[in-house]
Amino acid sequence: MAIERQIAPTSAAASDGHGPAQSGVRNIIFFDRNRAFCEMLAQQLSHPGTFRCHGHSVDADLLKSVRSLEPDLLVVDPVHLDLNHTHDLSDFTRAVKAACPTTRIIAYSFEVSPKSARATLEAGFLGCLSKSSNLSRLELAIAAVLDGGMFFDQEFGAQLRPLLNGEEGKDEILSEREKEVLVMIARGHGAKQIAYELKISTKTVDTYKARAVQKLGLGSRAQLVEYVIDNGWIS
Repeated sequence: MAIERQIAPTSAAASDGHGPAQSGVRNIIFFDRNRAFCEMLAQQLSHPGTFRCHGHSVDADLLKSVRSLEPDLLVVDPVHLDLNHTHDLSDFTRAVKAACPTTRIIAYSFEVSPKSARATLEAGFLGCLSKSSNLSRLELAIAAVLDGGMFFDQEFGAQLRPLLNGEEGKDEILSEREKEVLVMIARGHGAKQIAYELKISTKTVDTYKARAVQKLGLGSRAQLVEYVIDNGWIS
């Protein structure tokens, strides 16, 4: 299969499933609320001696599994994650990295839109492909990302092209959380108050602010406030 051709098999034995894979064996976690689909992916894409795949269908225990298994790769459907206005996709990525800094992440979902494409790219996903892709295409994505590269299929690539080419309006490249933080800053809220209201750390508030002002090319607080008002985000 495609993934075996791009990742050389080793003589190392696979782990027993209760901890990190042994040297030379790649650990992959598939997360999808559809348990049967998830288990099918894990079974079909496992290759003894090369990498070991695990199916996971309960998001409450996902980070625990990441800490325990230390996977090289997490293949996840973002639609199936428990996300909300206080915990977005970027927060999820940070939580995964805190659990295992070396884990790479791929999105595998039927939800293909400019918004979802932007969210995955901004959150640090290294690959995105539609579930309409066949298993061979998924194998290619896994191989590319495990090899240190990135992979975006044609459907996601079409959504990302305007963003990468700078064809979208500046405000459209902000995540919802970045925009929310800018609005609160423009209203005069300090970092501690924003952190309290959004239930995030002050460091995370500073990260959202820094990322947003860099995208928008703003050089001062006055410019930030002016931009927010000019775009009608506050009256």
